[in-house]
Amino acid sequence: MVRSSVHAAASLALFITCAASHAEIEFESCSLNGSGGTGRLHAECGRWLQPLNREDADGEQIELFVARLPTTALEPASDAVTLINGGPGGSSVDLLVDFAGVVEAFTRERDVVVLDQRGTGRSAPMRCHELNADTPESLDADTVVDLTRTCLDQLPHDPRFFTTTVATEDLEALRSELGYKQWDIYGVSYGTRVAQQYMRAYPEQTRSVILDGVVPAPRVLGANIAVHSQQALDQVFARCAGDTLCNAQFPRFKSDFHDLAERLSAAPLALELQHPVTGQLTSLELSYGYLALWLRFALYAPETTALIPLITHQAARQANYLPIAANALRSLHDVSSMLNYGMHNAVVCTEDTPFYGEQKINDAELDETYLGREMYETLRAMCSAWPAGVMHPDMKRPVKSAVPTLVLSGEYDPITPPAWGDEIMPGLSNARHIVVPGQGHGTLVRGCIGQLARQFIESANAAALDAECTDHMAAYPFFLDMMGPPP
Repeated sequence: MVRSSVHAAASLALFITCAASHAEIEFESCSLNGSGGTGRLHAECGRWLQPLNREDADGEQIELFVARLPTTALEPASDAVTLINGGPGGSSVDLLVDFAGVVEAFTRERDVVVLDQRGTGRSAPMRCHELNADTPESLDADTVVDLTRTCLDQLPHDPRFFTTTVATEDLEALRSELGYKQWDIYGVSYGTRVAQQYMRAYPEQTRSVILDGVVPAPRVLGANIAVHSQQALDQVFARCAGDTLCNAQFPRFKSDFHDLAERLSAAPLALELQHPVTGQLTSLELSYGYLALWLRFALYAPETTALIPLITHQAARQANYLPIAANALRSLHDVSSMLNYGMHNAVVCTEDTPFYGEQKINDAELDETYLGREMYETLRAMCSAWPAGVMHPDMKRPVKSAVPTLVLSGEYDPITPPAWGDEIMPGLSNARHIVVPGQGHGTLVRGCIGQLARQFIESANAAALDAECTDHMAAYPFFLDMMGPPP
């Protein structure tokens, strides 16, 4: 996720005894908050000094943050679970807190150890306040480049060393430091890229991998977001039209959306509303950009997707624009507070935009989407001023691996569609792909998926999983009014 439409988006445990005596990380009891300051998780936390440039061990050092949830087993497994967040730029420790209800079950047999990837969260954060979006309006290329250069001038560390390749080396160094034999890796969204690169580089140190909302290694981030999001929106149009109650309540849903889009594109509306985060009275020029922003992030989750026909109807037919405005403002706040754009750009400008030419981006297809080509063009402009970082030569090649792997895809994922899960399967000789019915982006905490993930981590055998429970999962029913879905 970037600006412009710059949304362009533990024992902590008992240790393995032999490792604890010489580990340089000193863990202490801590209390962690999750994304947006919500949630609370008691864990063990430690600070870990590592070289900025791993080729220069005596050079500049940066402080990385590690959280650990201890196993409850009397005889802990020799491997440990780790989680890797998406973005790129999101905090994996925040993800640990957000997913604690599921992840704590992993500690039945083994520790959970999570490293905030360098440049994110509590690990030498690389923030670019200049690139944080305070409105969803697009910027011209020259302005984007100027803001990018200002960001680079103010970053605390050289951004060339905040890429996936270096993060993978951090993860291996941490495993070795703590004395675990292997990792069990859960990665979501961009985190699946880190997981794939680790299992490629360190197959003997990888016991099992869960890829949730997978980005195939050869694929690029940013270029196809508009197309995939449009496909997800088209699925919502079709689902509502095929749903008796939704179609009866909102018979002109699709045309209402297009009418609303034209109205806001032609003339923004002046609104005053209570800000959904600060509570302060806020003046807002509601433009098409806010509509597109709300819609993009509403499509990520089944609960918010279920509101799209109703909110569209209220704006188009009843001139009630407040739900769109409030949800867009919250999305702006969440994206700006959760993502570290310095790290985000270090990844995207090294591993993605240089390969846009190889992906055969269809400009005409982008122009037909509700998001348009602005995100794509913004990333290209931004990366034209960003230095290329460290990247392993195999990074963009398909992963070939015999590591036990569980691939998860949401049926209606608007950014990493199930087809991408299918795409990586030929290279994985010991893998299973489960498409989770009715779900969006990221499925671990949905229905029975957390239980399946625990069973997989304990067995490292995806083929043995009984996934019949997913047959009972479905999309959240559409809201017919603000009281909720029909009984």
